[in-house]
Amino acid sequence: MHLLYPQQPGMSRTILRSPLFCWYNNCMAKLGRPKTKNPLDEYIELRVSESEKQAFRDAAERAGLPLATWMRERLRKIAIRELENAELPVAFLR
Repeated sequence: MHLLYPQQPGMSRTILRSPLFCWYNNCMAKLGRPKTKNPLDEYIELRVSESEKQAFRDAAERAGLPLATWMRERLRKIAIRELENAELPVAFLR
């Protein structure tokens, strides 16, 4: 307890400058998920009913895919079809 709340003035600065404290902080800064060059950096929030979500989960499971992958693949197919029918460019195919 005396390390957190030292009784002597200036003692807390000594504790924070110790090599052990610096080593601990440097290691902590390196922890966490590694950075990746992931082009999927955008997020879409979609509100659905409980039954719709369950149906999507069931379909994704049947296809052997995670739900997000299944949804992304299906949306991409529909977007390509609709935009090509309208003779518009598909942004993610450039």
